[in-house]
Amino acid sequence: MFTINIYAENHGWLFEDLKQHFRNLRFVNDIELAVSDRPLVQADAWVALRTKEAIAAPDISRTVVCVHDLLCIDDMYQRSGSRRGVYEAGGLVLCHPEQRRILGEAGIPLEGLQILERPLGALTLFAPRQRKPDLFTVGWVGRDHPRKKLAWFVEAIQQLDRGPEVVLIGSGLGEAASSLRASSVNCRLYDRAEHPISIYPLLYQGLDCLVITSSTEAGPITLFEALATGLPVVSTPVGWAPYFSDKAPLYVRLTGSPRELASHLKDLREEREVMFEQRFEIAELVSEWTLESWIRDVVNLAGSLAQSSTPGKLSSIQSVSNSN
Repeated sequence: MFTINIYAENHGWLFEDLKQHFRNLRFVNDIELAVSDRPLVQADAWVALRTKEAIAAPDISRTVVCVHDLLCIDDMYQRSGSRRGVYEAGGLVLCHPEQRRILGEAGIPLEGLQILERPLGALTLFAPRQRKPDLFTVGWVGRDHPRKKLAWFVEAIQQLDRGPEVVLIGSGLGEAASSLRASSVNCRLYDRAEHPISIYPLLYQGLDCLVITSSTEAGPITLFEALATGLPVVSTPVGWAPYFSDKAPLYVRLTGSPRELASHLKDLREEREVMFEQRFEIAELVSEWTLESWIRDVVNLAGSLAQSSTPGKLSSIQSVSNSN
C-alpha cells in the first residue's frame, strides 16, 4: 500500500474542487490518497496541484507537478523562479499541448520524465440536458478577473435587441449582474459562496449555450462541462476551444470581439431547437475525457514514482496525449 499526498494551499476555486474530488476517491487500486493544504512528510509520493508549490515537496523527485495554465511571465520557469520545481520533478501533468512548447522554450528538460498530457475533462455528473429552458438562456461561469474579460460578455448581451435570459455562476459577479439588470436583462446570479460545484450540473441543464471570454486558458474546464451537457459554446480562441471549433464549428464558435459574440448569440437564439436536438452529438465531442479518469491517471502516475527504485529521471517515458 502506497500513500500519495495531493496538496495545494487553500485559495478557493479550482484547486479546492480538485482536492475534494481526490478526497471522494480516497483509494485508487492499492494507493491511499491523503489530501492536504501543505505537503505531508509521511508519504511515498506527492502531487503538487499548483505548479509553484512543487518546490515545497519533501522529495521533488517523487513529486508529480501539475501545470494548469499557459502562462510564462517574468522568470517563473527559471532556476530561481516561482515554478522552478519543474526542473527536478519526477513527473509532469500537462493539460494542453501548447504547454510542451512553453516549457521547452523555457529550457525545462522533459527527457526522461513521465508526462501525462490530456485535458481534465468534466465530471460524469455533467450529462446531456433533458429539456430546453422556456426562454433563450445564456450562461457565463467563472470569477471576475481581468483575464476573464467579463466586460465583453456584458457588452455583447447589451447589444442584443431582444435580451436573452442570463445566468451568471461564480464569484465576484455582482457588479456584472447589476449592470445587466440595469439594461433590463433578466439575470440570475449564483454566487459560488452559496452554490457549490455539486449543483453546477443542474445549473448547466437550464442553459441554451455557454459563453467563454477569457484571454488565456489551458482548458477551460467550463468548455468541457458545457459540451458534456450538450450545450453549444461561444468562446474566445483559448485553450481547447480552437480544437473543438475545427472539429465541430457549429457547436463551438470562436469570437474576437463583443460585437462578434453578440452576432453568434443571435444565431444561436434562432437555432436553439436544432442545438437541443443535437445535444447528444455535442456531448460526444468530450465523452473520452472525464475528470474522474484524469484523477485516476494522475494518481497512477504518482504511484509509479512511489514504486520506482530510481525516482525522478525514469528509464521509460509515459506520455498520455489526446491532443490528436
